[in-house]
Amino acid sequence: MAVKRIGGGGFTTTCCKCSVERRRKRRTTTTTAGFFHRHSFFKNRNDSMLSHSLLFTNQWGKFSPRNFCIFSMNHEEKSGSMILETFKQRRVPIFVMMPIDALGIDTSGVPKIRKVKALTMSLKALKLAGVHGITVEVWWGIVERSSPFDYNWSVYEQLFTLISGSGLKLHVALSFHSNVESFKEKGGVSLPLWILEIGRLNRNIYYKDQNGFSSSDYLTLGVDQIPLFHGRTALQCYEDFMYSFIQKFETLMGSVIEEVSIGLGPSGELRYPAHPSKDGRWEFPGIGEFQCYDKYMMEDLQKAACQEGQPKWGNKGPQNAGCYNSLPSGVPFFENGGESFLSDYGQFFLVCIVVDYSD
Repeated sequence: MAVKRIGGGGFTTTCCKCSVERRRKRRTTTTTAGFFHRHSFFKNRNDSMLSHSLLFTNQWGKFSPRNFCIFSMNHEEKSGSMILETFKQRRVPIFVMMPIDALGIDTSGVPKIRKVKALTMSLKALKLAGVHGITVEVWWGIVERSSPFDYNWSVYEQLFTLISGSGLKLHVALSFHSNVESFKEKGGVSLPLWILEIGRLNRNIYYKDQNGFSSSDYLTLGVDQIPLFHGRTALQCYEDFMYSFIQKFETLMGSVIEEVSIGLGPSGELRYPAHPSKDGRWEFPGIGEFQCYDKYMMEDLQKAACQEGQPKWGNKGPQNAGCYNSLPSGVPFFENGGESFLSDYGQFFLVCIVVDYSD
């Protein structure tokens, strides 16, 4: 499946083109059959789009006949008409990204939809234009904002009703990051307030660079398995959030909500916040810096180094990897040589800090 994103003003259009399998048997008059299958989060309970698939087991693992468009061809001379007949069935579904500022928090701390009337008219216009659905970011920092397990889905209930009432489908992106640093103006959605309070006392729950600067955009992967959040690990917080989402919107799954994706890091991507743009540390096209110097990731690195029989490898990250605004050329760690990422130490470091955590 190929994915293409096209930026356009306040909206982002996402086009998903499903693969097509065709077989033709020439010089025969027997029936030739093929099929188109629409890729969906619900097509396979082992779909890689959701890392915590155990939550969804035995709920949406079945195929439905409506997911398939069967066509047959008895003679080659009918191929032209077959293509015309199936053209509409092969149409690429288009999802439009909800604008980043569509939701907000009012002065009393209550989440709300901004400009409801304008949004309703826009949704109807998109439907008339042939758009298939809307991609909506569901923010951890909005739903579980005030205290642990206090899930408030009201603003998303209202938003999903507006979208489905306009005849549009939903692609939901569960977002466990903050967009405050990427928000052009003041505002944006932070991590939950009770998470920020823990972070105020312990900055090591966030990614940290070698100079001690941290980012509150996302919890470091180093706390995935450590119960620092009112008795829960970070992964347990994410799992509980997803389970609450499923319970709340189970009736919409597969009918209105066609796809669910999970954010895995800053900006929803499985990466480090290595390119901070607001405080002047980084400018394009700098390579950025490793963000692995929080207490918990360094403890993991030290433990792995001792197990490898190289305890010195766990004392710090590579000292020859440049700085935020370095270019790859001239940085020893990213070039060929005895001290590069291809060295024994380089491979050890990348496996411990990048590969193991991403798994």
